[in-house]
Amino acid sequence: MPASSLVVPVLAGIGGAAFLAWKPGVARSMVGSPRAAGFTLVVAALVIGAGWLLPRLGRGPRATAVVQLVPVLAAFLLTVAPAFRQVTVDEPFPTAIDFSQPTAASNPGASQAGQATTLGRADIRGIDHRASGDVLLLRRADRSLVVRLQRLDVEPGPDYHVYLVPGADQHRPQDGVHLGRLRGNRGNQNYAVPADSHPTMPATVLIWCRAFAVPVANATIR
Repeated sequence: MPASSLVVPVLAGIGGAAFLAWKPGVARSMVGSPRAAGFTLVVAALVIGAGWLLPRLGRGPRATAVVQLVPVLAAFLLTVAPAFRQVTVDEPFPTAIDFSQPTAASNPGASQAGQATTLGRADIRGIDHRASGDVLLLRRADRSLVVRLQRLDVEPGPDYHVYLVPGADQHRPQDGVHLGRLRGNRGNQNYAVPADSHPTMPATVLIWCRAFAVPVANATIR
């Protein structure tokens, strides 16, 4: 392979190493993720393969570098860029009644009486990622359940989802209930528990990176 074809792989390797050194927790989680390892190998194979093949097809160094940059940029947009994106979502505390209805809105003193009941609370702990805040399990007057992430501050990343998993300190979503995609890495957020789900305590609220199949943070409600 021509020396000019090594420029992009070397620069990409240096950039990737610098990113993982800056975020050692992400590096540790990637070591235990076959999906992350496979993704890295595919990108490396595409870059090196283009550097080997295109010069043999008569393509010059500039065209080769452009083709090599495509998988590198795709990997950056999918994995690195989300780590810099801070999103704050601040939702109000769930209420037991719907204050959008005229009968409720006409009674401004009902807001405290209408708050949902807190069934459990737990601290959020990071799993190879920085995370803080707490989780509340709430019950509305209609008996529906809501998981509230409160004062959340979790290290951002790609494709985060929230699960409610039976058992304490769970690190994987197996047998759990999917509550939805994490709407922001900061703030206060409410996630409805499906009506056909009947969680038993203890239960773990898990923030899971679905892209690389690794846990990000969890909290055990007892």
